[in-house]
Parts: sequence; structure tokens; C-alpha cells
Amino acid sequence: MILISRGGYTQPTVDLSDRFDYAKTLYDGGVFDGARVAFSQINQEPFRAASVYYMAVSAIKAGHSDGESLMQAFIKKYPYHLYSQEAYLVIAEFYFIKGRYTEALENYNRSVGDLTHQQLFNKGFCEFMSNLNEEALVTFNKLEGTFSTYEYDAAYFQGVIYYKGGAMEDAYAALSTALQSEKYRSPASELYVGALFQGKRYQELIGFVEKELSPTENGLVLNRLADTQFALEKYRSAAISYAELLDNQNGHRTVDNYFRAGFSQLKIENQEKAEAYLKKSAVSDDTVGAYASYYLGIIYENQKNLQFAISSFENTAKSSTGLSEDALYHQSRCLMEVPNYQEAINSLNDYKARFPEGRYEGTVDEMLGTAYANTNNYDQAIAYIERLERLSPQLKRTYQRVSFLKGVTLFNDKKFEEAKEVFQGALLHDENNAITQQSYFWMGETLSLLNELDDAIFYYRSVQHAPDQLVYLKAQYSKAYVYFNEKDYASAFDTFSKFISEENKALDQRYRTDALLRMGDCQYAMKGYTRAIDFYKKAQQTGNKNLDHIYFQIGLLNRYLENHRAAKQYFSLLIKELPNSPKVDHAYFQIAQIEFEKGSQKEAIRGFDTFLARHPSSEFVPFALLNQAVAYDNEAQYDRSISNYKEILDRFPKHKTANSALLGLQSHNAASRFDEFDTYLKLFKEANPTSGALENVEFESSRANYYNQQYAAAIKGLRSFVSAYPNSSFVLEAKYLIGDAYYRSEQLNEALVSFKQLENTHDYAKYSKVLNRIATIYKNTGEAKTSNEYYYKMGSLSLSAKDVIHVNNGLMENYFALGIYDSAKYYGNQLLVNPRVSAMDGAQAGLIIGKSEYFSGNLELALQSFLPLVANAPDERGAEAYYYISKIYFDQAKYDLALESLFILTNNFQAYERWLGEAYLLMATIYIETNELFQAKATLNSLITHVALKDIKLRAQEKLEDIEDSIDSNEE
Repeated sequence: MILISRGGYTQPTVDLSDRFDYAKTLYDGGVFDGARVAFSQINQEPFRAASVYYMAVSAIKAGHSDGESLMQAFIKKYPYHLYSQEAYLVIAEFYFIKGRYTEALENYNRSVGDLTHQQLFNKGFCEFMSNLNEEALVTFNKLEGTFSTYEYDAAYFQGVIYYKGGAMEDAYAALSTALQSEKYRSPASELYVGALFQGKRYQELIGFVEKELSPTENGLVLNRLADTQFALEKYRSAAISYAELLDNQNGHRTVDNYFRAGFSQLKIENQEKAEAYLKKSAVSDDTVGAYASYYLGIIYENQKNLQFAISSFENTAKSSTGLSEDALYHQSRCLMEVPNYQEAINSLNDYKARFPEGRYEGTVDEMLGTAYANTNNYDQAIAYIERLERLSPQLKRTYQRVSFLKGVTLFNDKKFEEAKEVFQGALLHDENNAITQQSYFWMGETLSLLNELDDAIFYYRSVQHAPDQLVYLKAQYSKAYVYFNEKDYASAFDTFSKFISEENKALDQRYRTDALLRMGDCQYAMKGYTRAIDFYKKAQQTGNKNLDHIYFQIGLLNRYLENHRAAKQYFSLLIKELPNSPKVDHAYFQIAQIEFEKGSQKEAIRGFDTFLARHPSSEFVPFALLNQAVAYDNEAQYDRSISNYKEILDRFPKHKTANSALLGLQSHNAASRFDEFDTYLKLFKEANPTSGALENVEFESSRANYYNQQYAAAIKGLRSFVSAYPNSSFVLEAKYLIGDAYYRSEQLNEALVSFKQLENTHDYAKYSKVLNRIATIYKNTGEAKTSNEYYYKMGSLSLSAKDVIHVNNGLMENYFALGIYDSAKYYGNQLLVNPRVSAMDGAQAGLIIGKSEYFSGNLELALQSFLPLVANAPDERGAEAYYYISKIYFDQAKYDLALESLFILTNNFQAYERWLGEAYLLMATIYIETNELFQAKATLNSLITHVALKDIKLRAQEKLEDIEDSIDSNEE
């Protein structure tokens, strides 16, 4: 100890060396807070610099916030001191621990001394983290051969650098060493497997995984193993690995893995699992999705699930992958098998355009010919075949068949001139005798309607008895009708006789009963009254529904034969059994007429009274009034007789009975029983002017325009006529024609105004038609309640059978529109039990009844109405019926039946875009309900691409967005 004297006494001072050693002891012992304080108190040389250094180091190690600044201050003050190199390393380690790798690297680089293994690793790590990969490799290389843990750790990062740089051999070597690292063995194993996979060292990869990592829970390693097995086409092993990966590793559930898993399952013929995996990858809108769709299509094709297969192949066909040609071919083949020939034609033509020299060119041409032969796009089919230079027998058969079907279509569309030309084309190639005979028959039907009757008979005669007796019989039947309409009753009778002599169970019995009826008509026309009665009775016995005609004719024939009792019996039978028959008024008239002709005046008067009271609008009213007037005269009831004559001239001044009525009044005038004769004479002259030629010419000219469908000209001419001849007997008819011309021109408001002018003309012969038009206009403009008022008013009249159908049809549709379904069903059933209802009206009634039951919640009853329609209504009604059948099955969760019905709709009713759109939307909904999201997406995408209806397109887009949102949420 050294003693120092201060102010008269001596003070002991601690030796600087001991103080430094004490501070160093604290530092070495890890007491960094105390060491800092101790070093801070040593400011003398030779320990000043060392104390500043250790003070800074102690502050750093103690975690003091000023440690970094103290060390920086030391380096700045003593840049050449012995401790400055060590200071760089200390500060480097400080920055390294803090993760400040750039600053750490700067200080490592400032140190010129040798670095420890740890410091070398740390420096290389800083270079790695600073993306100085080349420098990092140099630093890490210095650890090679040290056999330290840092050598193995460094090898991992060397492997990462080589792997990312694509140097797989170097990566493989480095990562082989890194596998000895305790710290980085797991990531090194992952990368090592990746390097083996990238280098296609598949067997080595499998061996390594099985030896070192099996069983593996590492998703990346398991993924590489599965991919390796897939690449080696070891599909059974790959299927197991992918299944384990997808079942247990959420992060590896990618569309790529689902595709490879599905493909592997497909290869080992496990189609159920293959389908499940492929469906999850097929929803992807990329190449993987396209490939998955293709193999999914193969599965569906094998399962005969053709609609699903078509959607799958279509998704692949629109892609630009190597499978698009095969997909388009398979799509076409499935469409042919469904069959959906129109879509098949589109698909096959797409193939020919995209792959003009494709692998399937020959087969595609064959399929295209077959599709044309079965499609209803007859124009395209005919044009296609006519472009060919040479026709094989098969193509000739196709041309004959398609031409025939096109001719029938034109016939049904009433385009008879065009039909005639096309039927001639069908007769060019006699490849199929059955079609040839059909063509002869339909050519006869066409010519008959064109009034080319001699030629029609020629073609009917050309129909042979074989191979189709049914067609032959129909030809005989039609030929008989030509004779009948030509009033060649003898030939008609003979031909009808030959027709009914043939037996054919397939022939509808209605033909036979109608033939018997017409044979009765022929005998009636040839005055074979007794034989006519026999045939009418045979027609009745075989079930002919025209009982009113039969009863009336038998009554009339008995009257001619003066069998008055029998005549009145049949007229009465008609009135009793068929009160709604249009012949009832005539039957009443005939009963009264029989009494009149017998001279039974009182009975005749009562009979005419009954007739006039029940049928005030009948066409026989003028005759009844006249004959009753004569009976009144015979009974000396002159006032009543005069009243009848006056009524005839007041109501029917132009009728042929008007002249007789005028003569009757003249007789009473002469007998001084009537003094208004001059008034009625004037009335008659005004109604029947001797110089009425110009008036007739003008009216007939305007009426001709109406019948020629030149409605604008007809309206103009008829309005001019009404203005020029306001008192003409033709005015009512002119006003009716004006209204009807507006109606047929779809100018409903103007039509309504015109018909309303005739609303109260009860004596007008077409009064029921006026009411029908008014009711129909209100119906078409949505005023169902007002429309019903007129239908009921119309129904109160004595109506023809056709008018009865109009009333029931109108009331049915109005009540359906109003949601009063019980009434809609009632009037619909009235139509269905009416034997005179056409097939079209019957189909409409069935549809309305079915929809009424559906909206009433009676699904099974609705089905009972819809199902007959789909076989008998090949028009829009059939399409709508199929849609509602599908809806019913959907509501009942019978999804397979719903889809089956929808497939038929979309295949067979492509002309009706509204129902096609609704069908595809419902189809997509079913796919969503059954979790067939790929099928739903494919259906909706196709709908959006091809549909023109904006509302359908918008609804499809909304459904598609919902699916996408659902898929995204599931992935999250």
C-alpha cells in the first residue's frame, strides 16, 4: 500500500492494479453491473483505455441502454488499441443478438483477427440474411472440416442457397452434411427431400424417407414422397400417400394434390375415391382444373352419367391444354349417346373447325352425319348433304329421312307449297321403302290442302299396302275425303267401304267410326236414305262422338221418309242428351216444322214458340217467324201473324224470308187488317235497293283485303264504307271486320273500341264472336275479372261447340291468372271431357290444371296432369310440363328424378329459350344441393355464355358468385 500525505496527514490509496484486477474479477464472474461501476472509477493510466473498454462491454452484457454508445465511443477514441479488434466483435455479437444483421456484419468485417467457429457462423448467417449469398458461401466454407456443430449448421444454409439457385447437386451435398445438425435437421430433411425430387433422384428419395423419416408427420416431406411415387407411376403407393397427406395435413390440400390423388385412384380403378378427389380439383379455373375435369368426365362416361360427363368434357375442351381435342371428342360422343343431337352437331362442328386434321376426323364425320339424321334442324342437315359431291347409301338414307321430316314440319306449319317441294326431295332416293310410302301419303295430304286434288289422289293411290298397312289405310281414308269434298259421293262411299273392310288394331277407332259416319253422309247425299240411317246407327254403335250430327241426320232422314214419329224421337233425343250442341236450335225448329208440314197448326205454333224462346239468336229464327205467321193466318190469329211479319222486316230486312213477310203484310193490308204497309215497303226497299251494286262492290273489296290479311287496307276501306253507307245492311259486318282486323294486327285498344260498338247487337249473327273477342282482349291485357264477365255473357247464349270451347278456355286461363285455382281446374276439366276439344286445347287444359294443383300444394295430383302432356305435347306446353315435373321432384328432394326430367327438357325442347334457361338454373340448384359444385359451376358458366335472356343470365351469375364465395370460405 502507498501512503500519500494530504494537508498534514497521510491517506492510504488503493493500488490501481488491484482496483483493475478487482473490476476484472467482477467482469469474469458475470457481475456486469458491479464491473461497470468499478471500471468507471479507473481513469488513470495505464488502465484508462482498458477500463473504458470493459466498462462498455459490461454495460452491453448487463443490457444497459447506453452499452452500444459506450462501445462506439471506445472504438472512436482508441481505434488502434489492442482491444479495438475485440470491440468490433463484441459490438457485432450485440447487433447479431438484436437481429440487426447488416450492422453486425459491418463490425464482423472490421475485425482483422481470427474468428471463432461461432463467430464465423454468425457472420455467414448475417450475409445470408442480407442476401449476400456468394459472401455467405465463402464464410460458411471456412467451417468445413472443423467437425463442429457450426459446420453442420452452416451446411444447412449452404444447401438453402444452392437449392434456391438451382444448383441441385451442390444443394444435395451440402444438405447431406446438414442432416447432422441438431438445430436444423428437420428443415434440412425437408430441403434434402426437395433437392432429391428436383434432381429426379426418386429412388434415393423414397429410400431416405423410408429409412430416416418413416412414418413421417412432416407435410412437405410426405407431399414430396407422394409426388415422387406419382412421377414413378407407382399409383397405388401414391394413392396411399396422398390420402394420408390430404386427410391429416390441411396446408397441403391444394388442387394439384387433389388432382394427383384422384388420378392415382383412377389408375388403380378406385373410381369412387377418384371422383371425390377430382371433383375438388376440377373447380379450379386453371390447367389443373381442366385436366381434373377431363378424367372426371372419363369416370362419368364409364358410369353412364352422361350429363355430368358432358359438363366435365366441356370444361376441358374450352381450355388450351393437350387434352382439349380428346375432351371435345368425348363430349360429342356423350351428346350423341344422350341423345342431344343439336348440341352434338355444335360440338362436332367445333371439333372440325379447331382440329381439321384431328385424330378422330373420320369418326367425327360419321357422328356428324348420324346427328344430322336425327336432328330437327332439317335445313342444316339437307344443306350439309347437298354440298357433298358423292352420296353413300347411308347418306342417301339420311337425306331421304331428313327431307321427309322437314316436309312434315313445313306441313304442320301450314307452309304447304314449301312442303310439297321438300317431299319431292324425299322421293328422290328410294332407300327406305317405309319412308317412301310415308312421303307419298304426306304429299297427298299437302296437295289436298293446296286443292290440287287430282294430283293428291295420284299420290294417295301410290301408297302401297306394305310395309306399313297403317299408312296405307290413312291414305285410303284421306283419298275418300278428297272424293267426299269434291262431292263425288259414289267414289267416296266406295273408298270409305274399302277402308273399313281392313283390320288394323293400331288404327285409332275414331277413323273407323268417322268413316261410317261419312258413308252415311254419302248415302244421304245420294238419297239412299234408308242405307244412310243404317250407317249412322253403325257409327253410333262403334263409339262415334258426333252424336248430335248422328241424331240430327237420322231425324232429318226419317222426316224425308215421312216417319214423323221417329224423326221427332231423334230430334228430341238430341235436345235431351246434348243440350249444348250447336244443332239443338235446328232440332227444335225441325220438330215444329214437322207439325207445320203435317198441318197441325196449333202444335206447330207451340213448337215455334218453344224454339223462339229458347234460341232467339238462331239462324232459323226468320224461317220460324215466317212459318209461324202462316200458321197464325191458318188459325185466323191475324194480329199475331202481322206481328211476326213485322218482326222479320224489322230485324231481318235483307233475309230471303223478308220478301215473303212483305207479301204477308200486303195480304193483310188488302184485307184492311194492316195500315202500315207503306212504312214496311219503304223499309224493305231501303234494305234491298235495286241499284245496290256500288255498295256491294265497295264492301266486298274491303272485305277481300281483310281475308287477304291486308289489315291496314281493310280497316281503311271498311271505315270509309261505314261512313259512306251508314244505313247499309252490311254496317254490322263491316264494324265487326274492322274490330277483327285491329285484333289480328295486335292493336288491341282499337279493336276493343270497335267491338264495344257491337256489344248490344243481340240480333247480329256474329254476336257470340263479338263477346269472345272482347273477353279475349281483356284477358290478354290482364283484366281477368272484366274478361270473365264477357265470357259468362257469351256462355248464356246458344253457342256452337267451338264457342263453348272458347268460353271454357278463357274462364280457365283467367281464373288461373287470378289465383282462383279450383275454378281454373273446373273449367279445365270441362275442356278435357269435351270430345270436340283439339289436342292443343286439351294440352293447354292439362297444363293449367297441373299448375293449379302445383300452386295449391297438391304435388301428386299435379304430376298426374303433367305426365300425359310430356308424351303428347311436343311444343312449349310440353317443355313447361317437364319443368314443373322437375320442380315437383325437386320439392320432394327426388333429385335423380328431377335431373332426369330436366335432361329430357334440355335435349328435346331447345327452341324454347325461357324454359331451357329455367331448366339449367334448376339443374344448377340441384347440383349445389347435392354438393356437386363442379357440375354447378360448369352448368352456370355455360348458361352465362350461351343464354340471351338477361334475367336468366343475371340469376346464373348470382348463383355462380355464391358458389365461388362458398369455395373460398371452405378453403379458409
